[in-house]
Amino acid sequence: MKSITKKKIIYCAIVVVLVAATVTFAALWAQAAKPPRERTFYEKKCEAFALQNKNVSKGQIVFIGDSLTDRYALDASYADLPLASYNRGIGGDKTSGLLARLEDSLLVLEPTKISLLIGINDINGGVPDQTILNNYKEILDRIQERLPAAEVFCTSILPMHPTAFRKREDYDRSMQRIPVINEGIRSLAASHGYQYLDLYPLFEGEDHYLIESYSTDGLHLSAEGYAVWTAALKPYLS
Repeated sequence: MKSITKKKIIYCAIVVVLVAATVTFAALWAQAAKPPRERTFYEKKCEAFALQNKNVSKGQIVFIGDSLTDRYALDASYADLPLASYNRGIGGDKTSGLLARLEDSLLVLEPTKISLLIGINDINGGVPDQTILNNYKEILDRIQERLPAAEVFCTSILPMHPTAFRKREDYDRSMQRIPVINEGIRSLAASHGYQYLDLYPLFEGEDHYLIESYSTDGLHLSAEGYAVWTAALKPYLS
């Protein structure tokens, strides 16, 4: 009787082990068969920057920011300058994202001049003002610590046009916040000894909207809009 009971226990134990092994194998098989996650546009851009960093010269000019920078044709706009211009803009980026990628996108390049434009996606995304400015301050702090001799041009956030928004109240809410953030950027630039580049009045029409010919969709810039930016910034880079 005891022998039969012992055999049953051994048999049950073997069954349990086999079932557990089968479940584990099935889970591993499912995991292996699962297609890899598609990398996001943001991740692909960061990977591209890392590859580009291997072939760039240090001590040049770096433009960093969101889609307004990403779409900037730097080669055509600054080809006559003695220093090369590198574009490190990513569409949709916010101050938190730029802060997270600051090392690989900017600091390792050790530029002598930096154009910084960031914040509109924070505003449109509802990020609190103080959070935006805290992130901005940390960005400047890290630049100043690592690149004390670099010239930094803190660019104002630009006005927008209502056509960029589905709801007028969303446009009004964002536009009311821009002067507050710009004043904060101006103050942070001054406290760090950096240049504040106030583009806002250059892009604002008589109706206080972003001048339509300067934009493609009420938010992003047209070739004419980029020409205005270039004309304002280039004297500082020459």
